[in-house]
Amino acid sequence: MIFKDITDINFNGVYIPSHHEFNHEKVYYYEDESVGLKSLIAVHNSTNGPAIGGCRYRKYDSFEAGLTDVLRLSKGMTDKNNVANIPFGGGKAIIFSQGNKSKDMLRSFASFLNLLKGSYISAEDMGITLDDIRFIKNYTDYVFDNEDPGPFTAKGLFYSIEQAIEIYFSEGLKDKKIAIQGAGSVGKRLAEYLASSGAKVFISDIDQSKLDKIKNKNIVCVDDTFSIECDLFSPCAVGAVFTKDSIHNLNCKIIAGGANNQLLDAAIAEDLHQMGIVYIPDVLINSGGVIGLTKDFLKRDDAQTDQALRDIATRVKGLLIKSQNQSTSIYNLLLAENL
Repeated sequence: MIFKDITDINFNGVYIPSHHEFNHEKVYYYEDESVGLKSLIAVHNSTNGPAIGGCRYRKYDSFEAGLTDVLRLSKGMTDKNNVANIPFGGGKAIIFSQGNKSKDMLRSFASFLNLLKGSYISAEDMGITLDDIRFIKNYTDYVFDNEDPGPFTAKGLFYSIEQAIEIYFSEGLKDKKIAIQGAGSVGKRLAEYLASSGAKVFISDIDQSKLDKIKNKNIVCVDDTFSIECDLFSPCAVGAVFTKDSIHNLNCKIIAGGANNQLLDAAIAEDLHQMGIVYIPDVLINSGGVIGLTKDFLKRDDAQTDQALRDIATRVKGLLIKSQNQSTSIYNLLLAENL
């Protein structure tokens, strides 16, 4: 077993402090060769409390690719928690997928969490299910196992998309064409909300089994939604989908989705603005998950939790109007607020 604080050292050929995404308090590495576990936890900021964020189980091409992901995601959690007024800091964990996920691996990950003594509290994310988190809970106190955050993220997105459509088109969702990339717990639920409101919904996913589970006749499964002609495109899968090249394939008027770190480069936000596409940054609208995860801790009932999700949309509405009045992007407005 290897456990290292790698915050200030050269590790696996990378001098951590020199990484272009690094402005973190702590970065930890844990390895348990006996169960095939290699993991990173990044604590970006704990000013407002212990760092919280999901654990992602994913195949990475290199150690540096995994490091980049965990650094970006943990920074995003700090921003999301600040936007949602959640009294926690931002952190994230990743597990390098090397084959099949096992209970022994999850049990060892719990040991990793215990070594940090509550400075980071984990939840589910891509590749890690609520059942996984509940299993890990048997071996550590440092997880949120009360809720699946996906439906809360989807509801916050839905409320925000309602406002965006209203501001941009001066009308409701009925017959609006919305394309969703990703049919996981967020994308699938968002599609259902939108279809129930009369929108024409198209959804894609690289995992056909997820599409096979969609039985709603008002949701159309397609091979690719990225370039489909639509009123609003909602990326709800992996990050970094918007690059200097890929954005020229877009055929939408608004972008509003739940995927984290959608821009490969921050400068792309301005490119989208110059193209006339309204880009609503993920950090502004995908904090519904953490609102759901922390509702018991904050002693919020269902009505209070739903109001917190609606508050996301209220903020989106205000920034949309402000961006129109000032002829600038929402991204620039958030930058001015140090987010």
